[in-house]
Amino acid sequence: MPRLMPPLKAVRYFEISAEFESFSRAAEELRVSKGAVSQQVNQLEQYLGVSLFRRTGRRVTLTDAGRRYHSAARSAFNILETETERVAGSRVRGQLKLTVLPAFAALWLVPRLPAFQKSAAHLDIVISAEAEVVDFTKSDDHIGIRYGAASQSGMKVTVLGHDELMPVCTPRYAELHEIRTAEDLSRCVLLHDTYWADDWPRWLTQAGVAERLGGDGQFFTHYSMAIDTARAGGGVAMGHRLLLGDMIERGEMVCPLDGTVRSVHPYVIVVPDGAAHLDFVKRFRKWLVESFGTADTLEFNR
Repeated sequence: MPRLMPPLKAVRYFEISAEFESFSRAAEELRVSKGAVSQQVNQLEQYLGVSLFRRTGRRVTLTDAGRRYHSAARSAFNILETETERVAGSRVRGQLKLTVLPAFAALWLVPRLPAFQKSAAHLDIVISAEAEVVDFTKSDDHIGIRYGAASQSGMKVTVLGHDELMPVCTPRYAELHEIRTAEDLSRCVLLHDTYWADDWPRWLTQAGVAERLGGDGQFFTHYSMAIDTARAGGGVAMGHRLLLGDMIERGEMVCPLDGTVRSVHPYVIVVPDGAAHLDFVKRFRKWLVESFGTADTLEFNR
């Protein structure tokens, strides 16, 4: 007996329209006209003999039948995608290209990537760790993870959140140098990095000891080098709580002093409009937001 199958293209257009409850947003995701989306949804409604959306002026909302059908369509596409990856394996491998701040890549992203790869075994991830902001009009990268606001147009920008900064060192270093107050840092080697050059001056100013300690210490071109030196017992670095959370939780690093300062800029995800419609880009972006775990996540277009 032949299967009762709806027009799959129309179902796909409906599924995306239902996700946003917007034909315009669906058109952006699918890179087609709003009229093409509306036509496909109308075709599906005629096939089913029910209204899937309520249309009020320029706004559309799902009907009860639309919500049920959206749930079924989404489940069906998820199952099909999973089984396609499982059966086809490497023959349908994709490649996700990331441009990431070196410190964020080394200290936060790379240790967490295996968790994402378990759900995307078919995807090859290429990471370019660089401090310079990439011009996406001249790059084929799909996603950027940066510190600070993005200045390029034609991108979707997701603000993940700010970090907290505080001095960190090994437990033994804190004990040997008897670090109890900010003044005790005068007995320590302060480890600076040139990318976040203002971190130590801001913290020391808040602690009231900037005039005595502001220019002392060792300087590195990469933040991870300062952290590696601190982990080896070579001094006190300015810790970014988000990047060093795992080390602090394991007891490798401690925060011997009270008092934090907020990072000047937030971490952001930037996705060029040309890559925003790709399923694996949307999945990775969603995983980043969930893994980051901050409350002030929002999205805007530039």
